[in-house]
Amino acid sequence: MPKFQGICTHYRFDVNRYSDDLYIHHQVPFPRAFHSASALRKAEFIAGRIAAEQAFIDLGLKPQTIAIGNLREPLWPNSVLGSISHHNGHAYCLMMPRPANLHSPVRLGIDVESLIGNDDVDIMGENIMSSAEISLTSTYFEQPEFALTLIFSAKESLFKALCPAVGRYFDFLDVRLSSINLDDNSLAFTLRHDLSMHLLRGYTVTVHWQQLANAVVTWVYPEQI
Repeated sequence: MPKFQGICTHYRFDVNRYSDDLYIHHQVPFPRAFHSASALRKAEFIAGRIAAEQAFIDLGLKPQTIAIGNLREPLWPNSVLGSISHHNGHAYCLMMPRPANLHSPVRLGIDVESLIGNDDVDIMGENIMSSAEISLTSTYFEQPEFALTLIFSAKESLFKALCPAVGRYFDFLDVRLSSINLDDNSLAFTLRHDLSMHLLRGYTVTVHWQQLANAVVTWVYPEQI
């Protein structure tokens, strides 16, 4: 992850080998809401927490318990900025020490998504991308399914990175793709509406991406501290 001054841990997991005993073994608090959750949801959650534990260690920090917020977001300790993503047997944690002079409303966001099938492009597209965004991506990417996956993942990463400042859900269409840079695999998104007192209409955030074999990973970090 060029220019990112932090850690990204990546774990693979097999949901078929999941057991509730793993929470005890790894000393991860079992969420109260998980008593009726599926094995997949519980496996994803603990895999993400294990990835976060390793990120703390890689940064030379003592691992800490990560609580859950009202929007089901991880509540990070004041010592770090972090973000977790899990999908299709993979768990990622992006983490960096919290800068002492952090003024940017942007935090960390990471997301990984399997490539969306061609049959789902028309069904999902209008909820994720505006006609202007579809037109812009079509000039850079030949495959509409890749473009849709990329923008979907990028907006998920954006939500995670902006959620601490916004404190509520906002729509994918509240941000618009304003430019694409293939030289460094980055996307610029601009807010279409005021989301908070620090995130006003016209504010622009950069999202980075990497294409994997059958997936895409995107991430956001505060480039201006």
